[in-house]
Amino acid sequence: MQALSARRGLCRLGLLGSLVSPAMACAREPDAVATPTPAIHTGPIDASGSPRNCLRQPVGAASTLRCWVEWLASPALAGREPGSAGGATAREGLEAVLRDLSLEPGGVGGSYTQALPRGANVLARIPGKDPARSGEHVVFAAHYDHLGVRGGATYLGADDNASGVAVLLEVTRRLAAAPPARSVLVAAFDAEEPPAYLTEAMGSAHFVAHPTVPAPQIVAMIAMDLMGGNMWPGARTPLYVMGRETIANTGGPALESTIVPTRAMHLRLVEDLPGGRQAFSDHGAFFATRTPVLFFSTGRSPHYHRVTDLPDTLDYEKLAGEVEVVEAHLRWLADLSERPAWRADPPVTAADAAAIADLLAAASGPGGSPEFNGMPRPVVRDDLARMRRLSAGDSTAALAEEDARAVIRVSLRAQCLLAPDDEAPTATCLML
Repeated sequence: MQALSARRGLCRLGLLGSLVSPAMACAREPDAVATPTPAIHTGPIDASGSPRNCLRQPVGAASTLRCWVEWLASPALAGREPGSAGGATAREGLEAVLRDLSLEPGGVGGSYTQALPRGANVLARIPGKDPARSGEHVVFAAHYDHLGVRGGATYLGADDNASGVAVLLEVTRRLAAAPPARSVLVAAFDAEEPPAYLTEAMGSAHFVAHPTVPAPQIVAMIAMDLMGGNMWPGARTPLYVMGRETIANTGGPALESTIVPTRAMHLRLVEDLPGGRQAFSDHGAFFATRTPVLFFSTGRSPHYHRVTDLPDTLDYEKLAGEVEVVEAHLRWLADLSERPAWRADPPVTAADAAAIADLLAAASGPGGSPEFNGMPRPVVRDDLARMRRLSAGDSTAALAEEDARAVIRVSLRAQCLLAPDDEAPTATCLML
């Protein structure tokens, strides 16, 4: 769901069929696809905001994560729109960091970049320590672009997605010091936001169409998007791990964390929209090729795609806890004795109903979201009761398709309620 997956579910629900006017659509028409030529920025990186300062900070510390976010979401980078000077400065800084970490270039022609119609992906490789498995790669990704300057306002994008890049870089520092068995391709994708979103110009889609390592060597993919916010003020809302159902291999790290609550969630609860399935971030192009994926997100905060998405709005202790959780999952995939295997058409389970029940209980309880009270309260109460009934018993038990659709519908309704009313009025959400 948008509130959980941190992407544009509401704006693309189709949206709710004819219930929403075309004026509410979020995405612009995509620009024409041109010959890939990355923007060239000839000016120096501002030394006071250099990302190399962050490399001198303790690995994984909350202060270090803040350092990365404040660099990427600084006014000097002006929102990192693909093809802009700010986007190019961000790319140059990321390249410098990967070079300082002594990572192998993972881009085109021995470089750290892969040109896009607008902007460029930044790619580096951490060779695996096991010769028998080092030829296989886990792609580890977060997009570094944001909206830039629009309508005279600058959108700095601290949570979307400087937060994801901050976790990417801190986990990468740990992997560089102690590589796993398989190789890791670190990917800071560009051009995730509209107008490139869901087009061949999107950085992750371009990479899948033109991989810089042989496609058969890509065995799994991890994406991170919106990692530092909370879905409503006053509560540390969970980090959601979506896509574990795409991985046929059993086991995996536990989801317990003393710093950040972590929950597994089926991707269908996020992506089965009324107008058809839609992936909301960079994992989508990999999912389409039947590559096992994990998608991490803390959900869409009230600052999503607003000028208020600033570094001071993020929870840095939460980000520090996420470094531990993400690293554990990446090492699990990269150290599996057998190749990660794709699992097709996995069912929605009682555990998925439990995840939604917990969200509804927290959001409608004391200290929860005001969006779940007032007019929505009777519907939320009924939804919560049904989710609790469906979550009873064996958490791994597959739900009947009718019950699975009910869980998905309740999930989408919660997603809708958490969005600002200027995107989807409360009455519209209750019609789902």
